[in-house]
Amino acid sequence: MNVFAHLFGHEPSQPPDLLPAIERAVNGVEPLLKQTSGYPDDYRAPIQSALEYARTLAAQLPGPVEINRESYAGDPLVHALFPSVESVADALGSSLALQNHLREYPTDGEVYALMGMRRIEKAVVGMRLTGEVVQHDVMQNMIYFTSHTIENPAASEVHARELVAMSLFDRLIGKVAQRIAQRKQEKQVLMQEKDVLMAQLRAADEHSRPALQEQLARLVADLQSAIGTLELDHYQEDFVAVLLEPAQHLRLAQTAIRLDSMGIRRDNAGEAHGETIVFDDLIGYDRRNWTVTMVHCSDLQYEEFASRLERAYRTLTV
Repeated sequence: MNVFAHLFGHEPSQPPDLLPAIERAVNGVEPLLKQTSGYPDDYRAPIQSALEYARTLAAQLPGPVEINRESYAGDPLVHALFPSVESVADALGSSLALQNHLREYPTDGEVYALMGMRRIEKAVVGMRLTGEVVQHDVMQNMIYFTSHTIENPAASEVHARELVAMSLFDRLIGKVAQRIAQRKQEKQVLMQEKDVLMAQLRAADEHSRPALQEQLARLVADLQSAIGTLELDHYQEDFVAVLLEPAQHLRLAQTAIRLDSMGIRRDNAGEAHGETIVFDDLIGYDRRNWTVTMVHCSDLQYEEFASRLERAYRTLTV
């Protein structure tokens, strides 16, 4: 901290929640970092960058989209996201996060949340109308969505987006932890290779020993370097590498697809059927991309777990 800036009242402004965010981030990677000399100052810039980026990303999420039977019939996006009108209620009823929210706040009934889905494209055989001619057995691509997940529910859109922002922030911090975990794994591999070489050296003859000793020397140097990168003083470099360039690790991407009411792609300019729908994909959240949107649900009621289990069982046995 600049002492003169502090004395004369020119200390750079920072968000009031920056220090709690730094503690949250460090606890998510390695709590012992709080005992290092650079804590918390060395983490202010990367954490503030990640926090601002996560909130910007949350504000850019599309929606909120009304999720109910009426919107399934009237909104092309909702119609495309769900395979049937019954699946709308199933997605809401099976969300543990949503049910927990309704149990804690039973009088709300009105909920804003983030909904994510897996977008699947599958080749199918169908019919196509070209002008006045019906073509049969035409290969087509069907777009459909699975694994509907509702997270970060709240009573207001503002609160829901802030919850989403912190979830995105945690995901970025997870990327930092992954870098360190990968180095730990690489160190473990080197140690195993060292053990193998040591065993080979013990059994080696005079002819093969020099080559094995040279190989062991290189491996030991690599191992020492790997151990050095796992010292706590190096962890701040991981925060900088990820959090000062957050868009390289987590971002939104839009995909415009022309679909008909059955979910069939209608990319040909000559086809009259279909409507162009823009889908927003969250890239880097986990191994697979999520199609995401903020949603708004009304008149919801908490459903006991036993009731949800019975309803799910009836669905499976139909």
